[in-house]
Amino acid sequence: MGSVGVAELRRSLDGLLTYLEPHWDFVNCHMVNYLTDDHWQHFVPEPLRLELNTAKDLNQAIDTLFWRSNRQSQQFPAFASFLAAGDHLRLENYEKLLTTVEQLEQQLATSTHTQLSIKEFMSAKKCHEVELTAALIDKLVQSKSTPNSTSFIVDAGDGKGYLSSRLALQYGHRVLGIDANTTNTENALSRNRKLQRAWNGLTERAELQSQGIIPARRGKKSNQQDASIIPPSLENYKTTSRFITTELNLSDLLTEHFDQQSNNICLTGLHTCGNLASTCLQVFHAQDNCRILCNVGCCYHLLREHFSQQEFFGNKALMDQQVDCGFPLSCYLQERKVRLGRNARMLAAQSIERTLAAKELPNITLYYRALLELLVCRHAPHLKNELQVGKVKKFDSFPEYVKKCADKLNVPWLATVEEEELLLLLEKHEIDRQYLELFYLLRMSFAPVLESVILLDRLLYLKELGYEHSYLIDLFDAVISPRHYAIVAIKQ
Repeated sequence: MGSVGVAELRRSLDGLLTYLEPHWDFVNCHMVNYLTDDHWQHFVPEPLRLELNTAKDLNQAIDTLFWRSNRQSQQFPAFASFLAAGDHLRLENYEKLLTTVEQLEQQLATSTHTQLSIKEFMSAKKCHEVELTAALIDKLVQSKSTPNSTSFIVDAGDGKGYLSSRLALQYGHRVLGIDANTTNTENALSRNRKLQRAWNGLTERAELQSQGIIPARRGKKSNQQDASIIPPSLENYKTTSRFITTELNLSDLLTEHFDQQSNNICLTGLHTCGNLASTCLQVFHAQDNCRILCNVGCCYHLLREHFSQQEFFGNKALMDQQVDCGFPLSCYLQERKVRLGRNARMLAAQSIERTLAAKELPNITLYYRALLELLVCRHAPHLKNELQVGKVKKFDSFPEYVKKCADKLNVPWLATVEEEELLLLLEKHEIDRQYLELFYLLRMSFAPVLESVILLDRLLYLKELGYEHSYLIDLFDAVISPRHYAIVAIKQ
């Protein structure tokens, strides 16, 4: 545990990049162009295509290769071999690179608080994430606390304050939540005032449930309830609205809000979007008093890359604020000028685990959007790849979908396309829907490999800087929380 070094990480990244090398165009293709650019012929290797001849083959391939994950298939050996090669490169198969929570706890040798399952005020998914993250951060902070240290936690991308409030209320830590959105910080404080009032009751219920006792239904206060019990104070939780960069001095910010100097800061973030995850690693390195890092990233498509140009970003205002690049971070990948591309980064954030667990085929809108692009090429070829349709809801057929798109985008020519033409188009490409579904799943099989490149680059960045005690931890259940890896680092 913790023994993985720079050389081992570089070898692992070499293996991932070698596997991806022939498929960069595949992982960067856009599903909108599946029909217009004939993705099936261009990106699926010929040996795989030759194994499919009928609609029955397509359905059987999805069931065998994906829903049953059969990598020994005699019916589809080329597909099985192709998918097995990708499976082998998933992070869970790199035992040397991963550290378990239990292994880290053994090294930290800290006392353990009771881990309460408090589900109110958040979804089951968020509850799962908050409980595990808060428990880990508590142990990390304990491990660096001394009689002479003043410990604080900074929660980057605080949002509604789910993690911060748990750290403050259950574990008693002093926490500063930072979020770029002023509305988020205001909502976080409002939520926490409600949570503070309900906290004693919530903890009582959680403790009963942990003992196998079903608590009484919540309602009017019990006559026996001790009115003298004072809710825990939230004086140890503050929020501020700032855009985090390496220039933002965390020590000064904590002094401003808590009127105390800090020499032991834990910088954390639960699902920090895009560049913020990378920025947190850079802040950890740049600021001496930042002694602990615990970060779970997400939204890889919002990362700013060194070597990927002319990308479309839906949230341009946010992207324009980001002055630093978030990928690659390591010198090793920077020297090689590794480029992922926006579509590849979007793919990296998709959850093959959740898709397989639910046996979930892509939504019909993916197929309809591909058909719509055929109409664009037929009636307004100058608009190919220009229409940003976004989400379309509440339609029962392809003609309805097209009508909603025409209204939403205010495109007169699309509104005039006859229903007969739409139905003929649908009939002509009926088999293509099944091919598209298999293509979608095959492309998604690259998602864990792409995410591995991003995460190992971050870990390598820390190792290159000499942080021997830096770890990649599989923290959450992958089906419940698709972005389930945490980067942890401790300064000695």
